[in-house]
Amino acid sequence: MAQLQVTVVEGRNLKKKDLFSESDPFVQIYLDDKKQKQKTKVISNTKNPYWNEIFVFNHLKGQDILHIDVYDKDLIINDKIGSLKINLEDLYNKCHIDNWYNILSKFGISSNGQIHLILDYQKLKL
Repeated sequence: MAQLQVTVVEGRNLKKKDLFSESDPFVQIYLDDKKQKQKTKVISNTKNPYWNEIFVFNHLKGQDILHIDVYDKDLIINDKIGSLKINLEDLYNKCHIDNWYNILSKFGISSNGQIHLILDYQKLKL
């Protein structure tokens, strides 16, 4: 078993989803098990949110994809700004990645902004 630490630092130029105001973005992250979703706090009225929140996952062999979904918080239904999937195999060798990632639109055609993530991977000794 290993431990994966994900720091959701900030977003920039997130696509506006509301007609009359800026977005109220938050991020959901999870590995292959959707039951283990974790999410950031909502940052109101901005396209450039700063979260700086740390999430820790117990990582099992075979969980090679980190899922990132960015939403705009609304009263009735949250609007999805975009998402991305990060293959963690490169992280297993490096153990630390600090990078900006493009948030892809629904069909993956265009970018709906960027998100800054720091990924740390540590094998646990038994």
